Amino acid sequence: MEVKIIRLNGCMNVLLAVLTLGVFPLAYFIQTRSWPKLVDEEGLVTKGGKRIAWNEFTKITKVVTRVTRGSSSSVEHYELRSPKGKVIVAVYRLVDGQQVFDYITRHLPPQLLNQ
Repeated sequence: MEVKIIRLNGCMNVLLAVLTLGVFPLAYFIQTRSWPKLVDEEGLVTKGGKRIAWNEFTKITKVVTRVTRGSSSSVEHYELRSPKGKVIVAVYRLVDGQQVFDYITRHLPPQLLNQ
């Protein structure tokens, strides 16, 4: 299954690029290299080209980030760890993100989900 990222609005990209003096596009590119590009029965492939088998994953962590201080709004994603590196699964930023995450959790070693 191919994993597609929901792109940011073009105006938002330009605004963030201007406000960060061009750092945002580079940081975005580097960060999304650790996101899944393809998931299948054997494992997943990151956007950076790393192939990681399901049995190589050693830890899954749910990361919750508060958007503003003192606010109840938050953003969450999952980090899958393996000796080959970290894979970030941001459900809210993926097309059919919940289906992708469900597929991933069905294929991960069962002991990771019980932690």
